Amino acid sequence: MGQKPVVKIEVEPKVAEAGEPITITVKSNVQGEIDIDFPSAFVPGYSVMNGMEQETDFNTGKVITYYYYSQDGTIKKDGEYTFGPAFIKSGSKTYKSNSVNVTIRKEQVINSSGTISAKQMKQAAFGVIERNKKQLYEGEPLILNAKIYARFYPTHFEDYQTFIPEGTLEKQALGNNNKLVAEQEKLKGIEFYSIEYDRSLVFPNHSGKLQIDPFKLILKRGFEGMPIVSTGASVEVLPLPGNAPSSFIGMVGKLTMTQKLSQTDVKKGDVVKLNVTLDGVGNMHNINTPTLQLPKGVTLYGDPKIEEDYIFTANGAEGTINYEYTLQVNKEGSFELPDLKVAYFDPKLEKYIVLKEGLGKLNGPEIQNMSKTSGSTQLISEAKQEDKREANDVGSNLIKSPVLWVSVFSFLAIAALIGFSLKFKDKKAPIQVASEPTITANSYVAPVKKSSWIEVDVEIQNAAQLIASGDGKKAAQSLENAICKSAGIALDVSPQNQSKEALVEMMRAKYCGNINCDNLKALVQNCQNSRYGFGLSASEEQELLNSTKEIVGEIKKLVRS
Repeated sequence: MGQKPVVKIEVEPKVAEAGEPITITVKSNVQGEIDIDFPSAFVPGYSVMNGMEQETDFNTGKVITYYYYSQDGTIKKDGEYTFGPAFIKSGSKTYKSNSVNVTIRKEQVINSSGTISAKQMKQAAFGVIERNKKQLYEGEPLILNAKIYARFYPTHFEDYQTFIPEGTLEKQALGNNNKLVAEQEKLKGIEFYSIEYDRSLVFPNHSGKLQIDPFKLILKRGFEGMPIVSTGASVEVLPLPGNAPSSFIGMVGKLTMTQKLSQTDVKKGDVVKLNVTLDGVGNMHNINTPTLQLPKGVTLYGDPKIEEDYIFTANGAEGTINYEYTLQVNKEGSFELPDLKVAYFDPKLEKYIVLKEGLGKLNGPEIQNMSKTSGSTQLISEAKQEDKREANDVGSNLIKSPVLWVSVFSFLAIAALIGFSLKFKDKKAPIQVASEPTITANSYVAPVKKSSWIEVDVEIQNAAQLIASGDGKKAAQSLENAICKSAGIALDVSPQNQSKEALVEMMRAKYCGNINCDNLKALVQNCQNSRYGFGLSASEEQELLNSTKEIVGEIKKLVRS
């Protein structure tokens, strides 16, 4: 009771990086209500402790009882901050503590080389980003995942903020990311509990150093929490060799090709379907449409119909893409179709591979007739000889018949009467009737189809109907088509011949001052997440539809202004 009131505030550490945990402790030999003056930028954490401890003053021999209260938290912006004073109200009196100045520095991102440092080994818990490759080619799939090590058994974690690979348009989830399993693992003779989380697939779309920023979370043990900021990581992305064939479609991985014509016998005006199927693994979702080289007299009618059937695995996008080309024959004859060539880059062999498929020949009527008659020459000859014999017999019988001669004289008499009547007709100028030109299917040559705003509007309307019927994945495909076709119109390019990433970057280069290209990039990402991920909720699908309408409207204004 005779002790002098003491109220003291302590902060550890006094110099910290942005986002680094800070602990504030108030000690007092007076028990009462505590009120601490925190900086406005201070974000309280989940770890709060209070209790009582006793200390002995060896000069006087008295035992002093201290009450303490501690709170952790973070400040995310660099600068100078003041914590305190703290106030303790006991009865009718209020006691005031000191204040503590703290310096917050900019966050220093640590790039891990894949090894765990000695400093990390001394920590109670830490995080690293694991990657399956340290070096890879542009467009090659890269697997990343977050890994957390802890000396204690973690029950769960909160407030997870994923790692962000720079320079990649999309990040595909692999496996079940919602399952938290802690397993025992020994590192350098020390037992840890380890958790793997957020296993993802990314496709670097430009060469150079790929920087992967850290992930963040609050690791929990029951009610106690520990903020964790992982180390970052980096990967060297090699450019593709410069000797790419003209038939290169942007594919990096493995690829096979097959083709099939709907018919080979044709005549002028016929429409032929050519199906080309690509089966492979790699960046299948980002390849360009193969280009056909057609002979004169055969034209490509519109853009090919594309059907995609692939999934994302640890090897990349794996599956098939089918292209259905519509060919129209514009003149009579036979046509030798040039070989279809498709090139891809094999990262294991480190070279371009050219696939070649012979498309065969379209046979015109003359070839068809020859093929029909070649096998039956002898039968035709025998039939002609038989017909000749029968004609001779019939002719000899007719000459002897009186009916023949009566018919001949009657015909001559009628002809004479008609000629006599025409002789006395008034002579009039003949009336020339101009025949109107006729347009037939055989004479029509369809122009190459280009994207139009009508097509864009149809895609958006189709997406709205699909969302209403509950088919969000197909709706996302229609919305993605609408975005890509809008970009194609704005850039005056065919969206079928450009990757989605290339379209976004071209829009950024040309229109970055007029539209929000980050939103455009995010929309394409959200469409692909809906198509190949777990889908979106009804409200998210509607939001995606509205955002697409908005960005398409902005692009329309740019093009029409």
